[in-house]
Amino acid sequence: MTLCVKVPFKDAERVKRLLERKGVLDPLHRYDKDERHIYFPITRKLEEPGLIYAKRVLPAAKKKNTLREQLRSQLTPEELAHVKSSYDIVGSIAIIEVDKALAQRERIIANAVLAMNKHVSTVLKKEGGHEGELRLQKMRCLAGKDTRETIVKENGVTLLVDVERVYYSVRSATERKRIAQLVKKGERVLVMFSGAAPYPCVIAKLAAPAHVVGIELNKRGHELGIENVRRNKLDTVTLMHGDVRELVPLLAQQGETFDRIVMPLPHTGHDFLDEALSVARTGTVVHLYDFEHEDEFEKGAEKARAGAARNGKRAEILGIVACGQHSPRVYRICVDFKVL
Repeated sequence: MTLCVKVPFKDAERVKRLLERKGVLDPLHRYDKDERHIYFPITRKLEEPGLIYAKRVLPAAKKKNTLREQLRSQLTPEELAHVKSSYDIVGSIAIIEVDKALAQRERIIANAVLAMNKHVSTVLKKEGGHEGELRLQKMRCLAGKDTRETIVKENGVTLLVDVERVYYSVRSATERKRIAQLVKKGERVLVMFSGAAPYPCVIAKLAAPAHVVGIELNKRGHELGIENVRRNKLDTVTLMHGDVRELVPLLAQQGETFDRIVMPLPHTGHDFLDEALSVARTGTVVHLYDFEHEDEFEKGAEKARAGAARNGKRAEILGIVACGQHSPRVYRICVDFKVL
């Protein structure tokens, strides 16, 4: 049985517009009618006077494959042109972007996303871009359970993430696997800017390192990282809370060095090469992330060489890997280089 609004034919168009505006039309079912009334399927009741609710067996809506197709009966062709069809699903949370032209239709869009993905229980809307030193992004719940935490499964590990308070990119899962597959048995690995510890956990799970150290400035990220290490039973991972500018020099003073250093901070990672190279030795492999235009990947390599030269070392470029698109013709790249 499906929750419906029971409407006399004469009021059908007016009530339909109301339900669309409120974003409560159920896209999984088609409307039905009897001799005097039409029954609109809805996802929840409204605090609107005069509406009559009923439960009725309704025919299922025809299966729709894309968000635009899902919304075709609820938005005008002009509005559909502004719909951003792609969105991220992080565990049970869908994260969408809504064009300003569709501000009044955002809940309709969110409910469509919810209806299309049975394992999704929350739809969040991005409110601006990543901000501040911790790369955080404000979000607002448009449909489903109002939460920012979810469980993600990737590369054999289970991760608890907070999509608003701790930076996490589901799109980087393949890149994390690539790095883990490069780690040799017995290596000591440093992960700077480790967040909720996806890199340390995936590396420890898929490879056989002697020790993985992760450093994260965000307190909540560090707390989630500790929980993720615990839940995946990874006894070769140590996580440190603090600023890499302070903690890495302390490791250097203690004589610590690493076989591999991962620096997943594309915007400003190269600014921390001095710290990274202070715990590198000849033969250490560094994975430096950067954002570069598709015609200028070599700029990332130049940053690696400049950082090495500044510290009296040389950088042998092993490869440059495009590992995600940041914006039109701008990519997230990883410069793999060996310290000489």
